[in-house]
Amino acid sequence: MIFVLLPGGGLVAARRQQRGEHISHAVLAPGGPVLAAGEFRMDFDGSAMVVSELNDMSGHYRPGADALALAKETFEAAGIDVRPSGVTSYDWETP
Repeated sequence: MIFVLLPGGGLVAARRQQRGEHISHAVLAPGGPVLAAGEFRMDFDGSAMVVSELNDMSGHYRPGADALALAKETFEAAGIDVRPSGVTSYDWETP
């Protein structure tokens, strides 16, 4: 799954594949600015869905260092637990 966090605080998420097509983060934000963008995975953990993986891999948006923490906070504010062990920052410097 992919997500973007819009400047107004909205969290928009979708499956990476839509009708057999690979979609980008820009589709979720109609090409506009975002505060955070990346990928995540949801898993069932007993009685609730949790975010088991969360990263800031977003292609052209390349969010800043604080964006991943902001994304985690936003998921949690929406009542979705995020497993700290699954939060990873993408290494933009290594090819």
